[in-house]
Amino acid sequence: MNKIKKYILVAVAMLTATTAGAQTLNSLYFLEGNNQRHKLNPAFASERGGFVTFPLLGNINPTLNSNIGLGTVLYPQGDEMVTFLHPSIPADEAMSKFKSMNVFEFDLNLDILTVGFNAWGGSNTIGIALRSQSGMYVPKGIFQFLKEGQSYNGQEFDIDNLGFQSQNYVEFALGHARKINDKLQVGAKVKFLVGGLYAKASAENMRIYMSDNEWRISERSKIIASSGINYEFDEDGNLSDFNMDSYQIGGYGLGLDLGAVYRINEEATVSLAITDIGFISWKDCAVAENRNQEFVYNGFDNIGAEDNPDGSNDFDDAADELEESAKNLFNFKDSGKQGHTTSLYTTIRAAGEYGLLKNKISFGLLATLRLGTPRVYSEAMVTANFRPSSWFNAAINGSFSNVRSSMGATLNFHPRAVNFFIGTDYILAKFSKQIIPVNAAKFNMAMGLSFNF
Repeated sequence: MNKIKKYILVAVAMLTATTAGAQTLNSLYFLEGNNQRHKLNPAFASERGGFVTFPLLGNINPTLNSNIGLGTVLYPQGDEMVTFLHPSIPADEAMSKFKSMNVFEFDLNLDILTVGFNAWGGSNTIGIALRSQSGMYVPKGIFQFLKEGQSYNGQEFDIDNLGFQSQNYVEFALGHARKINDKLQVGAKVKFLVGGLYAKASAENMRIYMSDNEWRISERSKIIASSGINYEFDEDGNLSDFNMDSYQIGGYGLGLDLGAVYRINEEATVSLAITDIGFISWKDCAVAENRNQEFVYNGFDNIGAEDNPDGSNDFDDAADELEESAKNLFNFKDSGKQGHTTSLYTTIRAAGEYGLLKNKISFGLLATLRLGTPRVYSEAMVTANFRPSSWFNAAINGSFSNVRSSMGATLNFHPRAVNFFIGTDYILAKFSKQIIPVNAAKFNMAMGLSFNF
């Protein structure tokens, strides 16, 4: 399979398969007795005093997020499936399913080890965790270009923020929470970050000219990779391949969490937290850039997912023709090594909780704002929290965000010696036979085990 086909198939597969800094479940925010709440707000102290997480099982939290699904790009036609590019699919119907920015993200937060203890007038945590954050971002204009390009005559489109980014690092954290008085409790956490691998590919100032006869694309692209990823260039000086070198530390960074909890009375509590304020400075990043080459395309015609009677496939044939012209867009030249700095995905949480029946039941409202590029996420989560005994509590929630609305549930077991939890904030509703989300996918789950002392 040639390289162009690889790029096309990988991009489509990622976007249709499912899926922002990964975090512990938001559902845990109001569940007292859970040893992981300090990740959501550093002012939360462990109610059991000291604890230690089971190595690699203290908190396992994968998160995926996408505002499109399989049903966005494939349509049933009798016994077959066709792509949104097929002429039988009206352009208005196809484009209505795409967003202005189509997002695919996968994050992972894995605790390696965390220890909590009481000292220095408060509650303390020391932790080591692995964090991985990856995302692909495709503007709607790209899909509009593929579907409607031939219907435009002499129009030009500007498209920005097309790209992919992944950063992976290890986090060493030290947190402290303490009571100021009977009503106010505050906390802070300092994080030392060791970068593993970082990669970013972006296309900026993409200009697409569409006419009846041809389309032309010009853009400025850049690929950045941290130490540990090496580029290979052919005899013409064009990027031809890359490979993984022996492991090297990619960079260093700092992070900070701040939080406060204020108890208004026996029933009502409000709180505020800002987590992941900080950056990572990546050293000796290999950089490759293209030279504003032009891509010329004469159009797809009757592209479907099915094979023709003679065994050929329109998509394969068109991709072969496309390859020759598309090569110019992949002519990346070596730009040497440079330093590069990335920001953490800073998250702001503001919450209020009101308890009933001596706090056996409570209702909470949690507003979350996650800052990132090129997308900012906002969410409001309403939770009902149940505390039927001193060793068990649970929460059910409904969330409303700028991606999709969903429901979730979490169970938390916390007898004197152990704490185990499992749950999800977002439940996926509809899958294909291949277990691929049909509609927009926003899903996470988490589980963790720790021991109290």
